[in-house]
Amino acid sequence: MLEHRVPELPEVETARRLLETHLSGKQITGIDNRLPKLLRDSPVPTLDVLVGQRLESVRRQAKVLSLDFSSDLSMMMHLKLAGQVAIFLPDGTRHFAGHPVPKYDDPFPHKSTHIDFHFGGGTIFYLSDIRQFGWLRVMPTADTAAAFAAFNFGPEGTSDPELLRPLAAKMQTRSIPIKTLLLDQTFVAGLGNIYVDEALFKARVHPGRAASSLTKPERLRVIDAIPYALAEGLKQGGVKVINTRAVPLDGFPAVHGREGEPCVVCGTSIVKIRVGQRGTYFCPNCQPEQRK
Repeated sequence: MLEHRVPELPEVETARRLLETHLSGKQITGIDNRLPKLLRDSPVPTLDVLVGQRLESVRRQAKVLSLDFSSDLSMMMHLKLAGQVAIFLPDGTRHFAGHPVPKYDDPFPHKSTHIDFHFGGGTIFYLSDIRQFGWLRVMPTADTAAAFAAFNFGPEGTSDPELLRPLAAKMQTRSIPIKTLLLDQTFVAGLGNIYVDEALFKARVHPGRAASSLTKPERLRVIDAIPYALAEGLKQGGVKVINTRAVPLDGFPAVHGREGEPCVVCGTSIVKIRVGQRGTYFCPNCQPEQRK
């Protein structure tokens, strides 16, 4: 069965760690780019300038990565809906993060593999994207701070809950559904569909309720649940969902992808609705539409 999962912050952070672990200190010896449009908005319109350069570090803000090279050039990368990072080591070991297509045991490069980065010693970094929505931008490393700032990201969702507390007051001014607000990267950075559902379940808040309708205790529970949900996802390198059904590990995810299954808290069947055009899972007993 095919696993379907959009890369969210835990998947992107997993990609960052893989790239840093296996490629830092290595030099690019060659690049095969079969999809130049991935660089459509790149200040430097070619990857050729990275050949011969050594990867120094890999940074992340929200779901955007920056690979920083010895030439004081950086390659910013967004996996968008279906990007996949695959690292093949010389001993045949494969490491993956992001979307599950290509399958992890497929021959590479796959038909959806658009760029092969060859590193010294025989290590290869394959970048695949079946939807072709992702992008790469090459620029001087000194310009990356402004490039990140242009996204206007809110505070990182993995932050200490105390650092997220100012968001509670901002919720009071927003009449849109709380789920829609949490998906807004300018409000809080890094949350995606799966982890918003899990945070709201942990907070016992209905995803369709207007953010402004939440009581102060409810708002604070949501704030506390955001880093919890992302941390649980990071433990797994991103949760696994197969044919829209979750495969929980240690009870997580508790609601997302579990329509019709009993709630782990009360036994009520998990319900799926749409909030802001997004498939949304919740427990109608633990997360009532009206405050009890």
